[in-house]
Amino acid sequence: MGKSVRIASDKDTKSEKKEEKSVVSAPEAPADVSFRIVTGSYEHNLLCVSLALFKGNEVFTPIFHFTAHTQSIRCLARSKRYLVSGSNDEHIRIYDLQKRKELGTLLHHDGSITALEFFHDKWMLSGSDDGKICVWRVKDWEVLSEMKGHSGTVNDIAIHPTGRVALSVGNDKTMRLWNLMTGKKASIVRFQQVPLKVQWTADGTHIIVGFDRKVSIYSTEMELLRAFDFRYPLLHMDVVSMDANYLITSHGDGKIALYKLDNLINLDQDVEDPVELVGHGSRVKHFDHLHDEDSGKHYLSSVSSDGKIVVWDMSIKDQIAVYSTGDRLNCVLMFPESIERPETMKKQAGLEGTGEDTDFSASESEAEAPPPKKKQKKNKKSVSVELE
Repeated sequence: MGKSVRIASDKDTKSEKKEEKSVVSAPEAPADVSFRIVTGSYEHNLLCVSLALFKGNEVFTPIFHFTAHTQSIRCLARSKRYLVSGSNDEHIRIYDLQKRKELGTLLHHDGSITALEFFHDKWMLSGSDDGKICVWRVKDWEVLSEMKGHSGTVNDIAIHPTGRVALSVGNDKTMRLWNLMTGKKASIVRFQQVPLKVQWTADGTHIIVGFDRKVSIYSTEMELLRAFDFRYPLLHMDVVSMDANYLITSHGDGKIALYKLDNLINLDQDVEDPVELVGHGSRVKHFDHLHDEDSGKHYLSSVSSDGKIVVWDMSIKDQIAVYSTGDRLNCVLMFPESIERPETMKKQAGLEGTGEDTDFSASESEAEAPPPKKKQKKNKKSVSVELE
């Protein structure tokens, strides 16, 4: 039997042209755009800053910075008010971003947590060095299905837009298709190289697989449509819809590349040179995208082992702010400033906006955990995950 689930309580380049921001008193006038950025680091830390964009001025305000794990943080994911972090310490920690409280810890994997992916704010998939993929129900953090198949590390997970199937890639040089309605493996594809990243296109009609220095694009029938190489290692990739659909990749040379997906999928066209974003002095480990609904603008935040967060305005394809964290950063998430409602915040007079009001050390898992279940007979039942 698998390990039981427990929710545990716990008491260069262009960048040099931009001045790295520190804490600055915000102007009294409201910002044109504001959002928050969370990072995870080698130093086991979670950092959150708020960025307010004014005309001709950018203001960073620290929100929290604390040691969340006992080992390096590998991945982050968010579903509405909930933030989850996965680490080499085998733990998945859950946080309430509205209350700035840690809710507890998910213990089920026997290896480093390598991938976290939410779907429709109801389910979460987690991948690990143990080769397993777990399907979690968000409302009570119950494991609904444990999908086994990879003989090594699960490197990445991608859920189809319908939520009925998911792809995973691993160090065993395979890509596996999972039926999320049954929790069973549907098919397997073997590669000559280790696949590191996998993505569906926004319409779910194509599959993009990233290797160390190459990307391959397939139809859903696994017909290879396009493959192209990189000079430097691929560290992260994502499919982002802005003025067009883009495949965005980040690399070991400190650059981020934007490819138009229509160009890549159209076999009658040669691959166009990508738009390059140059803002880091070392490898770009991760990035995230945010669409600000009020302004209609798209922003990108990228992080590097040099400790910098670089924020990009994608309407001009240029950086607009830089923040030096002092940590070696692995992963990043962006989310709206409105995630934190004042009426839900812990009230501590005189500490707001300094980062000192954060109390992630105190857990609310006792309040949030589901009531104990009645003992049931150990009849073997098939697992069914209904995805709407």
